[in-house]
Amino acid sequence: MEKKVKTKFRVFYLIGLLLQLSSFFLDWYYFQVYTNDKRLISYWSYNIIFEWSSLFSDNHTFNQSVRPENLSVPIEMSIISVIAIMLSGYSILFKDPETTEELEKLYPYAYLNFFVLCLNLYYIVVFPIMFLFPNKLYFPFLLVKDPETKLIYSYGIGPGYILQIIAFMLIFPYALFYYQTINTFRLKKHSAEIFVEKYIQQIQEPLDVDKLIAKEESKLKFDDLSTEDHLKVPYNNIKGGD
Repeated sequence: MEKKVKTKFRVFYLIGLLLQLSSFFLDWYYFQVYTNDKRLISYWSYNIIFEWSSLFSDNHTFNQSVRPENLSVPIEMSIISVIAIMLSGYSILFKDPETTEELEKLYPYAYLNFFVLCLNLYYIVVFPIMFLFPNKLYFPFLLVKDPETKLIYSYGIGPGYILQIIAFMLIFPYALFYYQTINTFRLKKHSAEIFVEKYIQQIQEPLDVDKLIAKEESKLKFDDLSTEDHLKVPYNNIKGGD
């Protein structure tokens, strides 16, 4: 039963990675303007890699006038995320901690999967706080009606950001299990090595060279004295006999 649960989490993790990867090629945010009679007069969509794009041409004056500022989300982060997601998928497919005997070789993959989770959380939390709010882009959804122009401004997150949230819920359980499994093995191995080292230190008496030399010299002197006494005894006995 437990193995089936872990298998399900593993499948969920792979699905989460696919959703997370797909999110980088979808829209993350929408900004639209409607007239009072619901006619669309401006449309901007934001992608985390390609920035803002519009359904209207560049000749549309009003659409260009309300174009949001570039959010300047570091593209390096997106490139790193895509690469990390692909490597993480490889680790889940071919580096299963439940079937691999040499778990110490999986340390890099455990930290990689945890890193992917942190990147996922980075986009979920940092994107609205650091990029949307400073540019006066409301989150997650909001309709604002201008009383003077009677125009309706629509703000809302797109499917790319929503997929990031879903991906986090799918990859979190197995990423945590993978990391804890490898980390627990590392701690147990480290504890065992410390125990063996301490045991060896306890059963081995420290070698004192000076003490050993002095002991050998004392033994040699005692042997010499014993030899001299042994040689003197017969001589005294003979002399006493005379």
